[in-house]
Amino acid sequence: MRAGRITDHNSFLVGDLFVTILRTTRTLSIAVIRSTGLFLNDVSRASINTTIMKASRTTAKISGQLLTVIPTRPSTNQQVPISFLWDGGYVKAQSPIPGTSESTERIVIVSVPGFLVEPINPEPTLIRLNHDIDSDDFSEINGGQTTWQVPHDALIAACDLLWAKALEAKLPLKSIACVNPSDAKSFPYQLSDGTFFIYSFSFR
Repeated sequence: MRAGRITDHNSFLVGDLFVTILRTTRTLSIAVIRSTGLFLNDVSRASINTTIMKASRTTAKISGQLLTVIPTRPSTNQQVPISFLWDGGYVKAQSPIPGTSESTERIVIVSVPGFLVEPINPEPTLIRLNHDIDSDDFSEINGGQTTWQVPHDALIAACDLLWAKALEAKLPLKSIACVNPSDAKSFPYQLSDGTFFIYSFSFR
């Protein structure tokens, strides 16, 4: 997967990265997604104008794969911010096999309205030169050398913005996509001390 650098800020393309808010059973959490499908008026597109996509009355819907990310450890230097790095993996959930009582594990794919999409432009980083992570956690990265990172503060700011948009649109909580991962440690994301990086516990 490419680093996700956005070269045209006026257009959002299939394969671009974005953040959105998702539900679990009792939490509202920020999520990093790789877009796999763009739809405008229910018509599949290769790209969508960013302004149209993010408009409050947009008909745009974006689908994508939920990525797993790993936080850096807090630095003794307070000038060094905490970041989340893609470990090459995807959040997975159990999916029933039709006609049987069995299930299989599949990558979580969500679909969200365009106004709940915030494109991100992560920074490429060399895994072996980052001393605030355990390089063994990045075995799924092809080549095991480079990935990308997003600052913790940027994710918080995006979550605040998206939640404000949801409130402005009077969006029912049940309309926000819900995720039930197979591995509870994969999502919601966790900080290095094991606490969940969530936005709210305020609903049941």
